Amino acid sequence: MDKPAIEGGKPVRSEYLPYGRHYVTDEDISEVVKVLKSDWLTTGPEVPAFESEISEYVGSPYVRAVSSGTAALICGVGACGVGRGDEVITTPLSFAGTTNAVIFWGAKPVFVDINPNTLNIDPERLYNAITPKTKGVLILHYGGHPAEMDEITEICKVKEFCLIEDCAHALGATYKGKMAGTFGDAGCFSTHPVKHIATGEGGFVTLKDESKAEWVELFRNQGIDTSTLKRHGSQNIHRYQITELGYNFRMSDIQAALGRSQLKRHNDNLKKRRELAGLYDDRLSGMEGISTPTREPYVEDAYHLYPIMLDLSMIRVDRDYIIRALRAEGIGATLHYPAIHTLEWHRKNLGYKEGDFPTCEEVCRRILTLPIYQQMDEEDINDVITALNKVLRFYRR
Repeated sequence: MDKPAIEGGKPVRSEYLPYGRHYVTDEDISEVVKVLKSDWLTTGPEVPAFESEISEYVGSPYVRAVSSGTAALICGVGACGVGRGDEVITTPLSFAGTTNAVIFWGAKPVFVDINPNTLNIDPERLYNAITPKTKGVLILHYGGHPAEMDEITEICKVKEFCLIEDCAHALGATYKGKMAGTFGDAGCFSTHPVKHIATGEGGFVTLKDESKAEWVELFRNQGIDTSTLKRHGSQNIHRYQITELGYNFRMSDIQAALGRSQLKRHNDNLKKRRELAGLYDDRLSGMEGISTPTREPYVEDAYHLYPIMLDLSMIRVDRDYIIRALRAEGIGATLHYPAIHTLEWHRKNLGYKEGDFPTCEEVCRRILTLPIYQQMDEEDINDVITALNKVLRFYRR
């Protein structure tokens, strides 16, 4: 039996394979350089052009680009009128930005447990968490796998709740043929470097309602009622009003130009991620001690993540040690995510404790994510599987 690298053996790979990696081409660089040589580094024409192209791609009538995925969530929650004293039902299995966007507005995030098969919010538990203070529902399409939108949208429709989709993982994912980000009142996307399209930092909000889009337009720009681009060359160049409290959540033209260039090849990116996921599915099928989330036939996954679950009863170390062992082999396995209600600040300030959401907590003890990004090839997948087999065999009970 081969000794794992963490125990002094030879690693599977000499070159480290990270869990995700941005992909910037010469064309991307050229488009950014054009902006750098222009008169508009920010508040210029690239941002509305990016918004228009995203609108066409996603199929949403209104898109507003912002400075990060978290900014998109803050804008999406705010556009729905969530405020102090309200409750928003959400998932404990996400990055903290999902929850923090609710807290930003003085509202309370009400967690409900997840479906252990899809890792998304459980609609039945969601329904049982409704109170007179419930204002809306904020769901995450975990890893790029759409949540059960038929049930969730029906609950929100009947109860007249706002529905906000955290689509940070899900650009291009579909549920029964419909794009993620078009089910709710707001869809909140990220363009962080490890996401499907990268702008350095950035994000955007998809919206159905013109008045909500107008509100986001104001809020992301300090509440100013006209854009710098519109005022440029006019007779009232310094005349504007602030009609809403707002912040600087703007996306720059540099970022937008990079996003526009990356969007051109997004479908190729999705195709490659799905091919890589298919290779993982094939190699992991029947592997003892490993399971993968359920994928319904009516869902097209965007595969931002490829999560697996360990059967801890079969190994003599914990999940964190397996991650460290895989990294020693040159494989960038990682965790998405620690349960939000177990994080120090959220535990202290939201009143939750370990044991409140047992399914999520069990998942968070067993889950890890394997590398998946568009520059990978079949040899990389084979290295991941070789390392996983090597490590699990060595630590088997």
